[in-house]
Amino acid sequence: MNDAPEGRLAKSVRWQTINVGFQVLFQLAFIKALSIFLTEAEWGIIGIALGIIGIIEIFAQLGVGPSLIQRKALTEEQISAAFWVSLLLGVLFGLTTFFTAPLIAQFYHRADLIPLLRFIAMSFPLAGLALVPRAILIRKMDFRSLFWSSLIAMPIGNGLIGILAAYNGWGVYAYAGALLAQNALLGLNYWVRAGVRIHKPALTPAQPLFKYGASSTVFNFLNYAASRLDVLVLGRFLPESRNADQGIYDRSNYMMTLPITLLGKLSDSVLFSSMSEVQENRERLKGIFLGGLYFTACLVFPGVVLLELYTEEFVLALLDEKLLPTVPIIRILYAAVLLRSWIKVCDATVRATDIIGPASIVKALFCAGLAYSAYLGYKHGFETLAWGVVVSTLFQAIAMLALTTRKLNLRWGAVLSTAGPGLVLGLVTLCAAGPATFLHDIHWLARLGLGLLTALVGVMMWAWMFPRSLQHGANNILAQIAVRIPVAALKQRWIPEDDVPR
Repeated sequence: MNDAPEGRLAKSVRWQTINVGFQVLFQLAFIKALSIFLTEAEWGIIGIALGIIGIIEIFAQLGVGPSLIQRKALTEEQISAAFWVSLLLGVLFGLTTFFTAPLIAQFYHRADLIPLLRFIAMSFPLAGLALVPRAILIRKMDFRSLFWSSLIAMPIGNGLIGILAAYNGWGVYAYAGALLAQNALLGLNYWVRAGVRIHKPALTPAQPLFKYGASSTVFNFLNYAASRLDVLVLGRFLPESRNADQGIYDRSNYMMTLPITLLGKLSDSVLFSSMSEVQENRERLKGIFLGGLYFTACLVFPGVVLLELYTEEFVLALLDEKLLPTVPIIRILYAAVLLRSWIKVCDATVRATDIIGPASIVKALFCAGLAYSAYLGYKHGFETLAWGVVVSTLFQAIAMLALTTRKLNLRWGAVLSTAGPGLVLGLVTLCAAGPATFLHDIHWLARLGLGLLTALVGVMMWAWMFPRSLQHGANNILAQIAVRIPVAALKQRWIPEDDVPR
């Protein structure tokens, strides 16, 4: 086994990419199946409930998980105490949510939130039970175990329980029930694989974790609010008679966050844990940070081009025909995808190097802009809200990049140049996949398939003819691909003699 940081990071990226890719694909299939049974109004109420639960859950965890990952020295007693703290908080916040559900429902003027929130409140004790073993697996960078846990839990929780419940008319509770079952199975798998030993209840050893945990909690709260505040604020202003409109915007937001989910889970786990491990090595931090920006740009630029060109086709493939009104909103929101993906890389750097305070101010200002955008959307339409999200995201990206480049002592030119290969791939994708969008006489699925195929062929031809255009310094996405594909011609073409893939 390669124990060098570079080898561990590469192995971790591979396993977590497989893990997150599987989760996203399976979740897409699950949402597509549920879209057959759930109405737009039901999606709207689910969006509000999950947004509320997500915010409460951040405080219920009190930053214990990130503290276990970020802390350089960790004792068995601290791990045990962290478990008792997380379990206690999970039970307390579960009970609090259960009894305050009527107040939350009254705030949103939606009585149907009460039973749904009380049902989902059971997720807090489950999360408390699973938090420590999951954090230890991430700290060890054991993403192989995380993948196998997902492979077991998601087909049973989502595929079996969720879809059967939706088929039998459970409505919103099909989604909520699938979520609870999945979390319970994930927690059980984490415990089996993490090898964590728990001693008798004691809270004192966990005290050193609270300082970082408290600041991390504030940062995580603002970070989560930055992804859901527009949905929650809109839900507050829209009357119950417009639940369907709420559902349309929630699904639009969901389509925009899909690519961010993949990159976000990678940065929140792989980048955060690897940066925490080398937090005192400035040069290694710079390399990981710039590498994260580079690979993100190479993936996101062509991805965004395809999403913009085939928004309608992706909505039909991933959601349902009744959600086609989301297309104009989604097209605007996709403009923020690259910015949000780079923000995710900055977030991992901020958390690993503990500059959470200034970053929290940036997040708070972004949340204020998001809340105001949601109010404008309520007054002037969802497209106005979408443009507000894009503008607010742009300012947040600039501020977060400024903060991290200052911390790492990097020049803006070095940072922005990492986007060059991604921009090239985006332009190639546009030229290759664009013509198929004019074929209106063929079925949308055939049009989408043709567009994806021509994009792939165009990118491969460019990569073969101009491989150097896709390399940036020590980062070379083609070399990473070539070392994993047993084709000698690719290795000869894509791996320069003086280039050793990291």
